[in-house]
Amino acid sequence: MDVRIISSTNQDLKEKIKLGQFREDFYYRINVLPIELPPLRRRKEDIPIIANHLLEKHCQELKKPLKKISAELMDIFLKKMWEGNIRELENVILQGILFSTSDEIKPRDVGIKKETPSEITADPGIEEMQYKTAKEEMLKRFNAQYIGQCLKKCDGNVTHAAKLCGLERQALQQIMRRYDIKADPFRS
Repeated sequence: MDVRIISSTNQDLKEKIKLGQFREDFYYRINVLPIELPPLRRRKEDIPIIANHLLEKHCQELKKPLKKISAELMDIFLKKMWEGNIRELENVILQGILFSTSDEIKPRDVGIKKETPSEITADPGIEEMQYKTAKEEMLKRFNAQYIGQCLKKCDGNVTHAAKLCGLERQALQQIMRRYDIKADPFRS
């Protein structure tokens, strides 16, 4: 009999061996080609691809018309920590398929509220960064959100957004250049 076993775990098996909770001989039988896959919260760029795949898969399985994920919900997906990893994302998408009343899944369909700036938590990996790198990452997020909201309120008008922020126009433009924030997406 020719058998190939593919297995996965979220446990540290070497630690389990030390504690006598996992057989060492079995570990070396299954550990031929280990592949470490970081958790979803550490590979945010994969979230849209995985979410859309799960959406198509479950719409088909449930015999529901294909829906799409709203831009607002996808934005929340990208900021969420996903402690439950892909299974948590999959459950949220299933809720959306079942509870949305239109062809687009919105945050209210899955019981997620838009986070306010004070509710946004740092990525778990941020504490592994050097202080300056972590600070720059948090500043980038803050500026993108804060200036984005001001630009949205001012229909993308930089002069009006600067007044709303309490900044000179040139100062706001400098911040926008530094953090690669464009006004065009906020214009009608």
